Amino acid sequence: MPEPRAVPLSRLVPALMAPTFLVITTMAMFAVAIPSIRLEFALTADVTSWTVIAYTLPFMVFMPVYGRLGDGIGKKTLFIAGIVVFIVGSLGVLFAPSLTWIFVARAIQGAGAAGINPLSMAIIIEHAPPEKRGNALGTWNSIGPISGIIGPLIAGTMIDSLGWRSILVPAFVIGVFAVYLSFRLVPRTPGTSTESAPAVIRSFDWIGVLLLSLCATFLVFYTSSRPITGLAPLTDIRLLGGFLVAGVGFFFWERRRANPFVDLRLFRNRNFTFASISVGMRMALMGGIAFIAPLLVTDLFGFSAAATGLVLMLHAAALLVTMRLGGYWIDRWKSRMQIVAGLLIESAAMVAFAVMPPGAGIVYFVVVIVFHGLGAGFCLAALHIFALAGVPGDRSATAAGLYSMVRFGGAMIGTAVGGVVLASGIASLGATYPAYSRVFWFYLVVSLIGALAALGLTRHVPGLHGTEE
Repeated sequence: MPEPRAVPLSRLVPALMAPTFLVITTMAMFAVAIPSIRLEFALTADVTSWTVIAYTLPFMVFMPVYGRLGDGIGKKTLFIAGIVVFIVGSLGVLFAPSLTWIFVARAIQGAGAAGINPLSMAIIIEHAPPEKRGNALGTWNSIGPISGIIGPLIAGTMIDSLGWRSILVPAFVIGVFAVYLSFRLVPRTPGTSTESAPAVIRSFDWIGVLLLSLCATFLVFYTSSRPITGLAPLTDIRLLGGFLVAGVGFFFWERRRANPFVDLRLFRNRNFTFASISVGMRMALMGGIAFIAPLLVTDLFGFSAAATGLVLMLHAAALLVTMRLGGYWIDRWKSRMQIVAGLLIESAAMVAFAVMPPGAGIVYFVVVIVFHGLGAGFCLAALHIFALAGVPGDRSATAAGLYSMVRFGGAMIGTAVGGVVLASGIASLGATYPAYSRVFWFYLVVSLIGALAALGLTRHVPGLHGTEE
């Protein structure tokens, strides 16, 4: 395969940041809209969570699809295709006539957005020198919290003035601009396959995709089953059975394939495995906070959409501070303790949320959510580096896709279980802080599991510190 041409990071990274800005800004704006959607359709907390799950489920499943196809036929075309699909889904949400169609359009959004994260990471890993990857990834990642700052502020004002559907209009405008930048600035590098692109697509492991999709769908249905089958969560054994059958079938099918959809051999890499577990736990917290916080400030403090957006903006601002610094620190120190420290900070924030005293008020809540953001941002670039540092370049997109699938699968499960726990709490305690406190105790356990998994990483990034302890 010919070597990819040199591309200045000063051009490449901003080009990749534009579609990332599109996706995350839209997600951040939608988070502010959740209380308005709940009110419009008179939804319970567990059904409300499906406005997020409908997006996250295809988002998670299609990530490794983009990764595998990106390695096989090249990344640029798929990258742009993902942006276009996301725009179509956004327009679908804007014009959806019912809640069911909102769920469908959200799924289309998620299927398009799935390619942005793993392909961006893989393109950076492919073009950035090893000693600059952490800084490049940190710079690219910083657009996330910047989007999280801008999105909620715009969304709050638009929702209060024009209604929640108005937040989908900017997605079209930004999306067209992102497509233009990607055409102009993202380099086209050849895939690793000797076959033509149509042949690669025809021979792709679509049965593996189907089995994984069924596995993930049955799992989330089992976790949050009331909106699907009417039975209490974690009690419908039909859904559990479907998950187990699909999961076992997926495992044995992928082991038999010469060119599997999900390359399970990647999990033989110690750092890839433990970084994937840690990042999944981290994202369970991130997804949970993004879902729970807007509902909490609406129920307990009576916040408008604009005020809710301001709270989420402060959380994103805290992420931005340590996310950018985190990229610099992992390049310098290359230590797993950066990840452990970040997750322990998040754990401390969950304790502070769970024991929030009666009458503490919004100032207490804002201080804790900012503290959580600092911890979440501190460990992200380090997780990316540990996960992908030992992966060969010709499998970078495959690894990034699988890693991102686990990452956002954590967000999906964190949101689903959080919605179930909150619905149970509200049913027995009403929309009170003790009902919300139960959710934060659950998220504390999740964050501690993530910190323990980080201790399974090598002490330092292999190959960059001269050791693989």
